[in-house]
Amino acid sequence: MINRLQAGVAELEITCQVGAELAAELNPRVSRGVRSPLMAKALVLFDGQVTLALVTLDLYGLQPDAANRLVTAISDQAGIDPNAVMVVCSHTRGAPYTTPVVGWPQVNEAYLDELVAKVPAVVMEARSQLADAALGVGRAALPHLIYNHRLMTRNMKAISAWMGVPANEVLEPEGPIDPEFSVLVVRGVNGRPICLVWNFAADDRFHIDDQVSAGLSYAVQEEVDKRIGRHVTCMALPGCEGNVSYAHEFDETQDAVASAVMAVQLETPGDTVVKLGYTCERMVLPIRDYTQFWSRADVELKAPGAADAFAQEVELMQQENAQAVPCGVQVFRLGMWSLVGLPGMPFVEFSQAIKLDSPFRSTLVAACCGGDVGTVITREAFEHAGFEAWPSRSAKVGPGGGEFMAERALGMLNELRAA
Repeated sequence: MINRLQAGVAELEITCQVGAELAAELNPRVSRGVRSPLMAKALVLFDGQVTLALVTLDLYGLQPDAANRLVTAISDQAGIDPNAVMVVCSHTRGAPYTTPVVGWPQVNEAYLDELVAKVPAVVMEARSQLADAALGVGRAALPHLIYNHRLMTRNMKAISAWMGVPANEVLEPEGPIDPEFSVLVVRGVNGRPICLVWNFAADDRFHIDDQVSAGLSYAVQEEVDKRIGRHVTCMALPGCEGNVSYAHEFDETQDAVASAVMAVQLETPGDTVVKLGYTCERMVLPIRDYTQFWSRADVELKAPGAADAFAQEVELMQQENAQAVPCGVQVFRLGMWSLVGLPGMPFVEFSQAIKLDSPFRSTLVAACCGGDVGTVITREAFEHAGFEAWPSRSAKVGPGGGEFMAERALGMLNELRAA
């Protein structure tokens, strides 16, 4: 027997102290102020038998060790199966170094310890707020808002748009975009939304300056609250955005995303009887060849100022001497819908493949889930070289790893659907 769905939400501020170094590839900065607070948010769902916890953090990413410690702490304190706890980072560049980044060898261990100690409380609070609810998933198409930033040049090699390639050298984008904008809508018994979880494949590269900032996730939250006239928890799930960026400036993007959230939630009905389920699979992916700095010529051609930083990354990888990349993939069943959590920043091709063949009516794919493995690219992208193909601690997964991860995610969806 499936009981009526229950849901609870909660929020907790996790803003770091001013003076902390802020994370972004090749652009380390010391924070000198706070533009917007960093938040931890939790949505807990219960169908009478199964409990799921979705946690979002306004962070660049999480080291695998820290992610494991955090999930264990949540499980122990909130009494939820660790495989039923999905932790997703927003990939903001306005947060501390919580995972390795090119150009900065250290990780802010003290801040990570604080997170592990503080964040379980927000899940416990969300679970204490469980009440009858309805759940639905709605979608919109926003192709005008994004573009594939891997550009093919005349020599049939790829370069990232932000590297400043001359327009007359560009032939076409290397890959596709995914225009699907999805919103998981959770409503209370009065029909009013209590949580809006939006999912879109585009990288939040805004506000790379000296201010602590949650970036787009906080700005969209502010705008949605303004339009609804009260606070409704909004949770941002980055999609497979490793090769996709927003095409417009921050204010225009904020307005467009908030408008999409509002429009979709207004048109999305909710189901009050929702069967929940979950599965998690640990896997080992191939690692990129770090035995030598094979990419030096490509780096010096496309980003000469970054050659020393990537040479350092190869040396650090050699010191670690890892033989493979362990990671995990998670899948939540949400009635007729599903949510897939992938580690790192996969290319959009992988989420498209998962969505296309998913057995569920609608499938959301979240990146930056669990322990960070960096950018995960296609076999074709390795052949075309470029920034995303250069080995580093934030780009470890080798050829075929992304394809295997997507294939297993599909297998997990089919298994969960049939269960």
